[in-house]
Amino acid sequence: MFIHQYHSREVWRSRGLRIGVDLALACLVWPLLTLYAIGRFTQRNGPTIKARTGKGICHQMVEQCWLALAYTLPPKWYYIFELHDDEKRRRAGQYLQRFETKGGIYAILKEPCRARGTQNLLNDKVAFAAWCQDHHVPAVPVLLALEQGALTYCRGRDSALPRIDLFIKPNYSKGGHGAERWDYQPPGCYHAPDGTRLTEAELWLRLQRLSFPQGCLVQPRVVNHPLIADLSNGALVTVRIITCRNERGESEVTNAVLRMARGRNTVVDNFHAGGIAAKVDLQSGALGRATDQGVRATTGWCDTHPDMGAPILARRLPLWGDTLALVQHAHSVFSDRIFVGWDIALLPDGPQLIEGNGGPDLDIIQRTHEEPVGNARLGQLLAFHLRTEQHG
Repeated sequence: MFIHQYHSREVWRSRGLRIGVDLALACLVWPLLTLYAIGRFTQRNGPTIKARTGKGICHQMVEQCWLALAYTLPPKWYYIFELHDDEKRRRAGQYLQRFETKGGIYAILKEPCRARGTQNLLNDKVAFAAWCQDHHVPAVPVLLALEQGALTYCRGRDSALPRIDLFIKPNYSKGGHGAERWDYQPPGCYHAPDGTRLTEAELWLRLQRLSFPQGCLVQPRVVNHPLIADLSNGALVTVRIITCRNERGESEVTNAVLRMARGRNTVVDNFHAGGIAAKVDLQSGALGRATDQGVRATTGWCDTHPDMGAPILARRLPLWGDTLALVQHAHSVFSDRIFVGWDIALLPDGPQLIEGNGGPDLDIIQRTHEEPVGNARLGQLLAFHLRTEQHG
């Protein structure tokens, strides 16, 4: 596949003679690490897969060894992408790995926008919200922002904490790490889901502490559209949509998934924080089966929400046409971006952006879509832009 070849060629070109040393070290360490990982993940998932499919433990281990040798696929992917399924395993070479995307082709394709400074708008949540407001793109606003204990942003309002339900998160974090939810209760207190109760003064002091070292921001806590409220355990349900410029220079939606929280996590719905996700059909907004990250095979696939019992499979999302129009408009505002992963909230009064991701994770797409990205539409467009970059 072209993307694999392009990445390998760039690694050799950029590292030069150092690649020989790296390969020598890898040859010493990689087999041991791979065997350890095979043992670890087979112990965790092998019995479940044997009971589900009839494939024996030794057979699973042999297949993991073959995938590691043939495609350098890590053993955990055998279970995440269900490569114990013979049909799926035939397409193993089409999966895009994190070291190829986040550590490789993404950086190459970001160079033009990095030169113009727009990359910072996607990394900085406060700047992103302000940019969207200036360009009339519906987005969840930032009310306040602090850095190093000092207020740095309170656009169009006073600096007091608003007496509403609040959502607080670090400005530069990823994956929902460090996010907090505080529900307002009169006459002047805020309550966290774990029962912690703070006054306005105490919450302000907490914000000042949280603003070290990477800053923090305060947003209104928004709630789901009533037609999907039963999919939430308290955390906001969000849609991740990937858009990519196509061969005609237009923004094209290539993939979409709905992310839902489960268990005790009632703050964020992040897939890597134990949440589940379901593929969204781009034409109709209908949901496929939901699943978790797949590192443990026990969850499998769900037609209904495992906690709430609400139906998922074949359910249609509200405001789907408006949501597609929103991300295409947003990409036009970030017009020098080749691809963006958008996080969108479906609210009672319409969809709103939460943030944009300049290096979207593809594992959630490849897992929920039950197919590799490499030869799908997104992979085709990434290859097109790499060829353009190569000949440009």
